[in-house]
Amino acid sequence: MQRVVLDASAVMAFLYDEPGGEAVEALLLDEETEVRVCAVNLCEVVTLLAADGLGTEEIRENLELFDGQCADFTEAMAMKAGEMSTATRSAGLSLGDRACLTMAAEMGAVAWTTDRAWKKVKTSAVVKLIRNG
Repeated sequence: MQRVVLDASAVMAFLYDEPGGEAVEALLLDEETEVRVCAVNLCEVVTLLAADGLGTEEIRENLELFDGQCADFTEAMAMKAGEMSTATRSAGLSLGDRACLTMAAEMGAVAWTTDRAWKKVKTSAVVKLIRNG
């Protein structure tokens, strides 16, 4: 079984029907793939949806397809993501980016993102860019 951890940018691409969103939709419908979203990235998605004016119920409806896929961000993961900050600073990776990469590495999963900057950093996680160009 394939394992994937979605970055907030991948979730937003799906929700806003942006390039790469169709790949996320196919992934979510694939019963042979275990899909997770780190709790930190889910917080980012909710923040972005709220900033776009969606209320609590609308946000919950938008995220319905992700029910049961939110994964806890543990203390050990927090330590690793924090330790990555120096090595990833030049690429501009955020806390959410580092959380996703850390979770993917811990799970032996592939981290899906739209952020090309991730390819500029060394990480033990496998990264898949879902957007061309």
